Amino acid sequence: MKPVALLLPLLAVLATVAGCTSQVDDIQVPDLSSPAALPVGVFVGRTTFQSAPTEVVGTAMIEPNGRIIVIGDNSEFLASGTYGTVGSGINAKLRFHLPNLRGADGQPLTPVAAGDLIGTYLPQDSFTGTFVRDDGDAGSMNFVYDVQSATPAALTRLVGTWATPDAFGDSAVSFTFVNGGGFSGLDANGCRYINAEAFVIDPRYNLYRLNFSRSCVGDVNAVIFTGLMTIVERSSGGRTFERMILTGSNATAAVSFQLTGQN
Repeated sequence: MKPVALLLPLLAVLATVAGCTSQVDDIQVPDLSSPAALPVGVFVGRTTFQSAPTEVVGTAMIEPNGRIIVIGDNSEFLASGTYGTVGSGINAKLRFHLPNLRGADGQPLTPVAAGDLIGTYLPQDSFTGTFVRDDGDAGSMNFVYDVQSATPAALTRLVGTWATPDAFGDSAVSFTFVNGGGFSGLDANGCRYINAEAFVIDPRYNLYRLNFSRSCVGDVNAVIFTGLMTIVERSSGGRTFERMILTGSNATAAVSFQLTGQN
């Protein structure tokens, strides 16, 4: 089913697109809309802000059931939310997790800011838009389609250990996936990722939906996250490798990781 929302002036969008993110996260039925009709896939580009940081290069993941997540190439979690389309227009109600500053316990040091994005898209080509946040900041997003979006999704692609090394080559962050989509992980702050599972949204899209909990030292209860993930080829230092981009968020916190296969 194609997400639809009226493109109205910014204040009206607040009323028409303010759907609960958790409603989107709970959908497990594949969307069978044609990819040519939706701004679905993995996109690479830039997000700019009036305040610091002025520009962040990163990746946007847009799934067919109405979820969008934008992160930076240094694992900065920029924004997450729901989107709607009509014609070639796209609008989104987003939570911005910036600045992406965290304490030793991994908890955010700054509050989340809500905002609205209004723009246009060309299916399997690009999307662009401007946003205004409720804290007064504003900016823009300009992204182009990554052809790897069409790589078929399959849980077998995930099996194994994916990690981010520290300056000494040891794993600072490590996630292990098993058959069926289950996974667990440990981050650089010593937080553990448990009760975790990845789902194929639709085999045609190189996107996976995630549900997981994070338990850090001092937490009374584990914190629940939902998110998106993709696996794309990237090049660095003359070599090509597979990179897993793994994200999760809730109303107050967000996490994202850039992981490389260790098998």
